[in-house]
Amino acid sequence: MIIQIILSVGLSVCVFYVVSLRRSFSAAQIGLLAVIMSGYVFVWFPNLTNTIASLVGVGRGADLVTYVWIVLNLAFILRLHLKLREQAETLTRLARQITLAHSEKPD
Repeated sequence: MIIQIILSVGLSVCVFYVVSLRRSFSAAQIGLLAVIMSGYVFVWFPNLTNTIASLVGVGRGADLVTYVWIVLNLAFILRLHLKLREQAETLTRLARQITLAHSEKPD
C-alpha cells in the first residue's frame, strides 16, 4: 500500500509537469498523459498487468511493463535526437548567415 501511494505521488508530479508545459496539448503530451494514466491503473491494479501479459504472450506483468518501458524510452530518445539534430542544423545556418553578413567583401 505504501509503494502504491509513493508511485502515485510520483505519477502525479509527472502529470503536473506535462500539463504545465503548454496550454494547448500536442500529440506528445497527450501520449505522455496516456502513459501516465496507464501507470496509475497498473499501480493500483497490479494483477491487470499479469492478465494483459498472458494475453500478449509474455510470462509476467512486470516483464511486460519493462518491455513497454524500453520501447517508450527508445522512442523518446529518438525524438530527442531528432530535435537536437534539427537545432544543430538551425544553429549552423544561423552562424553561416551571421558570418556572411559580417564578412568584408574583397576589393
